[in-house]
Amino acid sequence: MKRLITWIIGAVAFVVLSVEAAEFYTEWMWFEALGFEETFWTIFSTQYVVGFVYFAVYALVVGINVIVAARSQAVMVHTPSPFQQAVAAVARPLRWVVAGVLVFLGYALSSGPASNWMRIMQYLHSESFGQADAVFGNDIGFYIYELPFYQNVVDWLFTVLLLTAVAAAAVYLLKRVIAVTPQGLSMGLQARRHLMVLAALLFAVYAADYHYSAYRILFADNGIVVGASYTDVHARLLGYRVMTVISLLAAGGALFAAFRGSWKWLFGSLGALIGAAVLLMGVYPAIIEKFVVTPNALEKEKPFIEESIRQTRLAYDLERIKEVDFQYDLSLTARDLQENHLTIKNITLWDYRPIRDAYSQLQEIRPYYAFPDIDIDRYVIDNEYRQVMLAGREMDTRKLGAGETWINNTFIYTHGHGVVMSPVNKVSQEGQPEFFLKNIPTESTVDLRVERPEIYFGEVQGTDDYVIVKTGKAEFDYPLGEKNQEAFYREESGVGIGSFARKMLFAVRYRKFNILLNDYIQPQSRILYYRNISERVGRIVPFLRLDKDPYLVVENGRLYWIVDAYTTTDRHPYSQTSYDRPTNPFEARRGFNYIRNSVKVVVDAYNGSTTFYLFNPDRDPLIRVYARIFPGLFKPMESIPDYIQRHIRYPQDLFDIQAVLFAVYHVEDANVFFNREDVWTIAEEKYGDQPQRMESYYIIMKLPQEDREEFLLMLPFTPRNKSNMIAWFCARNDGENLGKLLVFKFPKSELVYGPMQVESRIDQTPDISEKLTLWNQQGSRVTRGNLLVIPIRNSVIYVEPLYLQSDQSRMPELKKVIVAYGNSIYMEDNLEIGLERLFGGGAVSTEVPFRGAAITTAASSGVDVLAVPKEALQAIRELSRSAMQNYQNAQDALRKGNWARYGEELEKLRRDLEKLVDQSKGL
Repeated sequence: MKRLITWIIGAVAFVVLSVEAAEFYTEWMWFEALGFEETFWTIFSTQYVVGFVYFAVYALVVGINVIVAARSQAVMVHTPSPFQQAVAAVARPLRWVVAGVLVFLGYALSSGPASNWMRIMQYLHSESFGQADAVFGNDIGFYIYELPFYQNVVDWLFTVLLLTAVAAAAVYLLKRVIAVTPQGLSMGLQARRHLMVLAALLFAVYAADYHYSAYRILFADNGIVVGASYTDVHARLLGYRVMTVISLLAAGGALFAAFRGSWKWLFGSLGALIGAAVLLMGVYPAIIEKFVVTPNALEKEKPFIEESIRQTRLAYDLERIKEVDFQYDLSLTARDLQENHLTIKNITLWDYRPIRDAYSQLQEIRPYYAFPDIDIDRYVIDNEYRQVMLAGREMDTRKLGAGETWINNTFIYTHGHGVVMSPVNKVSQEGQPEFFLKNIPTESTVDLRVERPEIYFGEVQGTDDYVIVKTGKAEFDYPLGEKNQEAFYREESGVGIGSFARKMLFAVRYRKFNILLNDYIQPQSRILYYRNISERVGRIVPFLRLDKDPYLVVENGRLYWIVDAYTTTDRHPYSQTSYDRPTNPFEARRGFNYIRNSVKVVVDAYNGSTTFYLFNPDRDPLIRVYARIFPGLFKPMESIPDYIQRHIRYPQDLFDIQAVLFAVYHVEDANVFFNREDVWTIAEEKYGDQPQRMESYYIIMKLPQEDREEFLLMLPFTPRNKSNMIAWFCARNDGENLGKLLVFKFPKSELVYGPMQVESRIDQTPDISEKLTLWNQQGSRVTRGNLLVIPIRNSVIYVEPLYLQSDQSRMPELKKVIVAYGNSIYMEDNLEIGLERLFGGGAVSTEVPFRGAAITTAASSGVDVLAVPKEALQAIRELSRSAMQNYQNAQDALRKGNWARYGEELEKLRRDLEKLVDQSKGL
């Protein structure tokens, strides 16, 4: 029986070690295939060295104390109690149990520091931030690199010493040096002295904990101020310092108790420590807060508020935001719109939510394809700067249904195919997006070409699984009539899996012995894993925080993913804490109070090559530390290819975080900040029919005082508890202006309508509200898209698209566009008509998104779609507006049952149509 148990234990150990070895070796091969072998060994060796050192220290401390206890002699002379007899009966097997438990606890206690290997590496490679805190005068780097390391060591030592005391007491109990007698607990002199010495060491570690805990006041959130407050500096800090001294005195008292062999001094020291903690850390700060701070809060907290403002602005890079006065007026003319024609031409009429449904219905082609996300970007298309939406058509093997088998998932349905791209403002006659890139194989209507359309690495959940390529089985490429187009992988990415040994390794790693037995795998076969781009990047740089929205780029005939990565820490003193938005309700929020977008990651969608580029490392000491830890991992931004460089942008996640903070921390005056006199909020809008906070949005427009349009990210602000617009915030993205932040402030004496005020005025406009109500009652649903705030010159226009969707279909159609300027609001079939109603004829002289046809005047650049004399064009526009108005009047009369007026309006419509026919004859 004993031999059987030994064999079972040995077999289990062999299986566990084999799986660990296979996972380790295949992980190393993956890093090596990507060219990051040095990064792998840095991470791996650091983890194991740290784990070994901590385990060795644990074993040394616990081992010495257990050996000392084990060599003690039993001193019990009385008759053993029943409890003592029971302990003696199981003493021998209990020794092995205790030893096993101690080893397991040592592994657990060393794995914690090993998993925090980066904290130790930061400590060893730390550098100055060049900024000091106002209380202790330490460099900010001390709190980010050194203090966490010291605190972790202190906490770990306290736990080890506590376990050591328990282990020593257990050994003394087994050796009958400690005994439970009818008179109480009996303990030999050696045991008493030993445990008292351990108590003295615990008190000494406690003193170190109080010393380093004093710095925690810099991270407190007291409601009024983030960081140390008056009470913290003048009461709690004193308490920490006094408690450090008292803890050292308690350690001395415990040592004296060990020398005397009496518990009296030990319990006296412990009582003094507890009593002092209650008075110094609880009672005294409460008295100071109530009787000193509360009656004079502003006066007492003012210097601490100023430090909190300063450090928060530094930690979130808010210092770089330039504030500009926006000289608001309502003098916008049609000529101004003509001079800003590229802004008008790139107004985003398609919201990413309805267009995702449209892409799904029109371009998924087959049920196993998916568009996991819609990206927005800018391209030079046919020599014109255009804003577009695009999405990769990825393979989602979960949608294969009955065809979802291991063979299909691994060898056949290995990749998505192609990309869909459409301009943000063009609408077909049916209210659908018009496409620049579409279909399978990819068809292009512009000068963009996709020569390598396959997507092996992407965002969809299907890329969480591995695939095997270059096999004896052709891969499915795309559907082609009743047959399927097949393909073979053409590059050498991934890890070789052709040999028996490699197949065995991956069979063990994935617990899939089909890999070992499958005949498709050839000597040249490669296995691709970690294909989800966020997981892929996170495996290489687990110390960076990744943006939630990687975006796709079509350039150089290939598809690339760009991922923004951030350095963050939660240890920046006096800085307000921010939190990630969890992607699911079960995900814990991760807090941080310092952030920089210092890394841009580029992943090839076909071969998975992953490159990390440093972005403005001079503004981020944290990324410079990472670059020293991992030499060769990051490349300079200057080496990024030009065709990728022109798609680099300021990330939306960081912009949103900075917007929320700047809404409060734009105020630098402590008095105004304390009274919350000038707090801003992000503007609200209606989406669908529900109010919500506006999302930041990318837009091509011309900034005031600039001579050309550029790609911006922007967001409007309103005062707290008010709806008028007070400012708008933007990040520049083009060329040398990339990363520059601006806030344009409206005059406080002028009323500038905020988005929610415009939404309310839309609801109060009878013609619009009646139509919205009617459409919602006819088996369809009206969705109000994002309300866009578009500054032009020194004015602001507002544009809101309306989408109509049947209750039986997920096919949204862009049917109307609402435009507003000043006190005027119109809802028209397209943007051009709305703008011309606001500003008169000629407001839009460039290509405009008419449904079904685009009209370009002879004066516009590029190839003319339809050359029309200006006078004839103006007449056609006037007749079109008149015909539409007569049609709408007829519909109103029909709903009200006014048949006489209905006939009159139809007659007017007929005459307008006849005139339109006559005008078209001469074209």
